[in-house]
Amino acid sequence: MPNYNSILYEIGGPDGTVCTISMNRPEQRNAINVEMAEELLDAFTRVRDEKAVKVVVLTGAGKSFCAGGDLSVLPTFDHYTVVDWMGRTGQGIVRAIAENEKVVVAKVKGHCIAGGLELALACDLIYASEKTKFGVTEITMGILPGWGGTVRLARSLPIFRGREILLSGRKDYTAREFYDMGLLTRVYPEDEFDAKVDEMVATLCANPADSLRMGKAVMNYSFQGLPWDAAMAIERQAVAWLFHSEFTANMRAIALQALEAMQKKGDEA
Repeated sequence: MPNYNSILYEIGGPDGTVCTISMNRPEQRNAINVEMAEELLDAFTRVRDEKAVKVVVLTGAGKSFCAGGDLSVLPTFDHYTVVDWMGRTGQGIVRAIAENEKVVVAKVKGHCIAGGLELALACDLIYASEKTKFGVTEITMGILPGWGGTVRLARSLPIFRGREILLSGRKDYTAREFYDMGLLTRVYPEDEFDAKVDEMVATLCANPADSLRMGKAVMNYSFQGLPWDAAMAIERQAVAWLFHSEFTANMRAIALQALEAMQKKGDEA
């Protein structure tokens, strides 16, 4: 396993199909400093090449998912380096999550604020414990979310709800409020949270890797607002490719054997 200082990178699950990436600065509620940002980018780049892995779980060590960017980083920026932090480092991380060939699950508890919410929004599924607090607070500091949060809120929610989250700067939205707005996949009671998320991860891992990958890709293209005919063409090509994959070929062979056995039994009768 790679040796990181501010995150944990662990492969487990049945046959090594799950990679858990944990932000690991619990004393700072897993606030993102430069080192963590670089390690997250490396980890999500690395996991693409883990052939056995089907699902990546992004979570936080300790009591919080992520409280956003480490405020000690901000005074180190000037006009140019802040653009690099937003446009290169930050965008690199969220693209490595959103465009990853694996299914990425955000397992969120405690605090999911500012940059932490931006990381969660880049994931494919967001599961939260009922006591989690959410929000984006950048506007209170005279800036905006710069790792895709402003855009993803607009694309993931009815615009009037996205505007409220962005423009209010609140950091005390409950998981139930966010779920009712349509921003979370599921909310679970605290005492059931780990087991419920593990159960869903196991369900995902039971599916073929190729179809998980293709399903994610086709839905991502559709999310980008392609014309209907273009999106449908991409879907058809994905199905055609999957139809000739090794897994589907094996399934067809099994089905054919079952059909032949049924026919033989009918002939004998």
